[in-house]
Amino acid sequence: MKIAVSGEKGSFSHQAAQLYATAHSLSDIDIIFCGDSAGAFSALSNKEADKIIIPIYNSTGGFVNMTLQAMGEFLFQIEEMFEMNVLQCLLIDKNINADQIEQIASHPQALKQCKDYLQENWSGRELLEYQDTAKAAKDLASGKLDNTTAVIAPELAAEIYGLKVLEESIQDLKFNATTFLVVASPGGEKQSEEIKQEKLKEELE
Repeated sequence: MKIAVSGEKGSFSHQAAQLYATAHSLSDIDIIFCGDSAGAFSALSNKEADKIIIPIYNSTGGFVNMTLQAMGEFLFQIEEMFEMNVLQCLLIDKNINADQIEQIASHPQALKQCKDYLQENWSGRELLEYQDTAKAAKDLASGKLDNTTAVIAPELAAEIYGLKVLEESIQDLKFNATTFLVVASPGGEKQSEEIKQEKLKEELE
């Protein structure tokens, strides 16, 4: 089974796909990393994936805007919803100390989920919005981001990209649940705003 996800390798969507595979006893899956929700829907529309797994709502940060926008562009069928507790970590280059950090990069949702932590511990540092937590980690490791940048991302991203975990579980709430959608069926046609809202109301309320 081919499953497309909205993040890079090491993202929470990657972890969600692994969780889904375990829950359904799927031993042979191919995860396609699409970068964002629109890319995941496109993979489904182009029949490059059998299903997609995308985040829709976080208990701290609210609705995931990139997913809402993508849902308005495609016809789809929601097969399942499930929650996953999201633990945010602060990752840095292995050759950098905490007092050298000048900016912090992550997805807007992750920045929202760690808002109080950032104000209390990193006040004055520039906050950079990124399309994906793991993408920020990947770009830090490859040198596309300055090495004085810290990123908020999963611990899995640190393992994959060779970064140092400066602090674990930095989200403001201990239980920081993200709801993921499992979406199937070919898409590609525009949806009306009414259809989009009807689906959201039916599946999420």
